[in-house]
Amino acid sequence: MIVIALGLCASVLFFPGSKIRWAARHANSEKPVYAQNLECLCRTGVSDKPWEYIVIHHSATTKGNAARFDYYHREKRKWEHGLAYHFVIGNGSFSGDGEVEVGDRWKKQIHGAHTANADCNRVAIGICLVGDFENTDIPTENQIESLVRLIQYLSRKYNIPSSNILQHKQVHQKCTACPGKNFPFAEVKTRLLQIASKRNNLMLEL
Repeated sequence: MIVIALGLCASVLFFPGSKIRWAARHANSEKPVYAQNLECLCRTGVSDKPWEYIVIHHSATTKGNAARFDYYHREKRKWEHGLAYHFVIGNGSFSGDGEVEVGDRWKKQIHGAHTANADCNRVAIGICLVGDFENTDIPTENQIESLVRLIQYLSRKYNIPSSNILQHKQVHQKCTACPGKNFPFAEVKTRLLQIASKRNNLMLEL
């Protein structure tokens, strides 16, 4: 049985304060240039799993990339499949700012290890943004743009509804702040809704 619900640790879905801080930080930023071909990037050589959820994380580190996290999870945590997440989005430290890196779990279409809820891990795609959004960091505009594009692509491909796009803290499990109080979840959901609205309007015009 899948046990996923709005977490007991999170009292509200959206965090206006964090959205304001993020918007102010990026008010004058230029549009990101990291536009990867997601269809090619997400292509696997195995049958797709029937994914049902998308869970967003932060790394809780100021630097990192998929290879470094994979080493830690494989060598230090002793997880057989290494990197807990299916995707990692860089912040410019050890990978490009907004660069989407694909983990082996995605390539092999196997369960993640990104939450403490085993039922969730079996059906949820894990996406991790590099950064510590609980303490000092705020996601870069490139990271948010890449995240929105990736979620939009995956949610359409696997028919994942907006209600099943969650922050880690919203998964029913032990208490966690991930992806942090500075993560602009409302902004991400708003952009996704805007994309869906534009697509629907375009279809009506055809």
